[in-house]
Amino acid sequence: MKRIIHSVNETSNYFSCVFEGKLTYFYLTKAQARKYMTYINKGHVVDFEIYDNQKKINRRLCWQVAYFNKIEKPGHQKTSVLFDLADIRNQMKEVLEGFQYRLFLDLEMTMPPYYKGPFEAEIIQAGYVLSDIDGNILVSDSMYIYPTKYKKISRRTEKFLQLDERYYVEAKDYTEFYDKLAYLVETYDPRIIVWGKNDMIALKASYQINQVKPLTTDHSFVNLLQIHKNYYNLSDDLGLFKAYELYYGKIEGQLHDAYDDALVTKKVYEALLEEMRNNYV
Repeated sequence: MKRIIHSVNETSNYFSCVFEGKLTYFYLTKAQARKYMTYINKGHVVDFEIYDNQKKINRRLCWQVAYFNKIEKPGHQKTSVLFDLADIRNQMKEVLEGFQYRLFLDLEMTMPPYYKGPFEAEIIQAGYVLSDIDGNILVSDSMYIYPTKYKKISRRTEKFLQLDERYYVEAKDYTEFYDKLAYLVETYDPRIIVWGKNDMIALKASYQINQVKPLTTDHSFVNLLQIHKNYYNLSDDLGLFKAYELYYGKIEGQLHDAYDDALVTKKVYEALLEEMRNNYV
C-alpha cells in the first residue's frame, strides 16, 4: 500500500496513515526502527506491506509492518527518494555479479563438552570451492583438521558431526589448512562467501589460537545469509538448506559436512543471482 504519513510516535516506533477514511496505525519492530525510523516523518510518502497481525501500543491497535518498498520526501520542486528497495536489490545484484573469483567456504567447529570447563571453538573440518566469475570450479577441497588448543574432541562434537575413525586417520595440522588458504588468497584474491557469521568468527579466532598472520579481514567476506535477509526482507535467520529448498525444491537429508555445505552455498549463491537477474536487469 502507498500512503502519506499522518503522525509519528518515535518513542513507541509506530506511525499512522489515513486508510479507507480512518486513521490507521502501523508499528515497526526494534530492528526495523533502527533501520527505517529516521526516514519516517509526517508528510512522507511510504509504500509498504504489512503482516496480518496487530498489537496494542499506547491503547492503539497497530498493524505490524512487514517491509517498505519505498519511502519518499515530497518537496516543492522535486520528491526525494529516501529508501528504495528495488534500487537496493539492484545494487546487491551488481555487487554479487562483480566478484572475479568466489571462494565458497564452510567450516565445522568443535563443540563444548557436556560438562562445564575451559573451552574455545576450533576448526576441525574445512570445505571450500573456488569458482571464477562464470561459475566454473577452479579448485575444491575438503580436509579434517586437528584442534590446536584443546586436543581432545568432545563426545558431543563427535556425535553432532558424526566423526568416526576416518577423522583421526585423515586429520591434518592447522598449518596445512592455513597454507592452502594462503595460496588461494594470494593467487586469486577471491571474495569469500559464507553462510552466517560463525565461519568468519571461527577463522578470525583460528589466527589467534595458532599465532599466525591473518589472511583475511572483515571486508574479505560476503555473508550470504544476510544478503538473503536483506533481499527478501526476512526478520528471522534462514537455514542454508532451507534457502536451497527455496530455489531447488526439497533436499533429502542433511549431513554436517563442510564440503557439501560449501557446494550448497555455491548453488544458493548462483540461484539468488539468477533470481536477481530475472527481476532486476
